[in-house]
Amino acid sequence: MPSLTISRLKGNATFQDLGRNTAQHLGFSGSGAADEYSYLLANMLIGNTLTKDKSLNNMPSSTALEITLGQCSLVANASCQLVITGADCQAQVSLKNGEQFVVKNNQVFTLSQGDELHLGLPKTQLHSYLAIKGGFYAKKWLNSVSQTGNEQSLGFTEASLKAGSELSFQPHETTCSESLLTKSLLNDNFHQLEQLTLRFLPSQLWHLLNTDVTQQFLAQDYVITPVSNRMGYRLTGDALKLDNVATTLSKPINYGTIQLPHDGQPIVLMKERQTIGGYPTLGTVIQTDLFRLSQKRPGEKVRFMPATLSQAQAQLHAFHLKFQQSK
Repeated sequence: MPSLTISRLKGNATFQDLGRNTAQHLGFSGSGAADEYSYLLANMLIGNTLTKDKSLNNMPSSTALEITLGQCSLVANASCQLVITGADCQAQVSLKNGEQFVVKNNQVFTLSQGDELHLGLPKTQLHSYLAIKGGFYAKKWLNSVSQTGNEQSLGFTEASLKAGSELSFQPHETTCSESLLTKSLLNDNFHQLEQLTLRFLPSQLWHLLNTDVTQQFLAQDYVITPVSNRMGYRLTGDALKLDNVATTLSKPINYGTIQLPHDGQPIVLMKERQTIGGYPTLGTVIQTDLFRLSQKRPGEKVRFMPATLSQAQAQLHAFHLKFQQSK
């Protein structure tokens, strides 16, 4: 079976799709691509098929490689077509004849047998997505190939990727005679360079809080800390003090839940979140802003702004419709 071999990996790489969205009641994380925008864009540009899961609104969904902080090289053992989206790792291809060419993000390119793709450390953002025509082969578990750190030891998904790992794919024709093809792409500035404002749906607790507390939360900038990851983004700012609000019995939590631990510093739960928690919750960040947050690095700042359920639904509907219309 044709494959790409990882020849170097200093960052982190995992197989990802849209996740196991119906697994939380079993105690497992939903997981899935951290930045669904870049993941879907990669699949759209390479022409991968639509998912048959109606709950996912017929999105282009094939297994892609999520590479965090670049620093990865792969050797082609057969001809293939690929595309890179997300964080710009200043990718280059070393041809087997010794020549090199630069690969730009959002452009389909071809590797021949023996060619090697190199991804460097990105200057901005965190996650790059490498999609191949037809998708990569990977073991499915609970209807998803997504690899989740906390559950990796269970052995239900593919083994952790490392130097020497082979990424298999189905044979396909490389329809271009040139080494680089430019395809149309979505140019809507989804990931903005300026400070991100996180829109959230307030919780029941939020409506019971003193106005001084809610205004303090909304008025300040929070800094993303270095201990943030795919499980949760930990923020730091002026600590919030919730009088007479105690930790409760654990209850189900959502993607985007804003927890407030005893130190008064918020945590926004991400794709590899736990399934239950007992910390007070201030609300839930809307999904489209979570995709943006996933690409923010430690040291960057965010703010919060309340939103309504209808606004959140409209944002997500427009997001999905954009990819459906582009197919």
